[in-house]
Amino acid sequence: MASRRATVSAWRPVLAGLVVGAGYGAALRPWMRLVSTDPGFSWSGTGYIVGAFAVLGTMAGLATAGRRRHWGRRLLGVRALGILLSLGCFTGAGVAMLPTVVPVALGRARTDWRIWVRGTLIILGAGVAVAVVLSMRDLGWGRRLVALAIYLPLCAVEVALFGRLYAPSLPQGALPRRAGIAVAGVAVLLALGLGLLVTGLRAPG
Repeated sequence: MASRRATVSAWRPVLAGLVVGAGYGAALRPWMRLVSTDPGFSWSGTGYIVGAFAVLGTMAGLATAGRRRHWGRRLLGVRALGILLSLGCFTGAGVAMLPTVVPVALGRARTDWRIWVRGTLIILGAGVAVAVVLSMRDLGWGRRLVALAIYLPLCAVEVALFGRLYAPSLPQGALPRRAGIAVAGVAVLLALGLGLLVTGLRAPG
């Protein structure tokens, strides 16, 4: 009986991740309706969003369970698969969340990276989140502010889920200076490029 309880307890993060992920996807849909000028959404689209985040939550929970059970290299495989599957959360309009969620999740989760790299990623991602919502020109300012007030907590939940996949599997170390500069530079370029895309700005052709 004791061993059965221990097994159930060890796998509880997976179930919790599934519930949180699916719930997050369901909560994200009304926010998308709030900021959309064409709120006619399909059930298939809603099902995809809920399913994509249910997969994210499940993989995040599996990574958490793996850490608690000291899986070692198997944990690296779980994280890699989870990161790959999580790309499904950034399809369509979801791409607008990528330059916020990915940098902030990396900044929070990668405790083995230098503090200035982590801080840069968090500040960058948070700034893009505010810019993306406030630049929604089809919405009035009151609606934009309401959308922003809801958007930031939603991003925090998504960051927490992604952070379970991005957190290091190995003992803490230090990121080499050149690697840190490369990571921060790529994140800045990615965030700026996608930020310009989702705010409707275009380079002159």
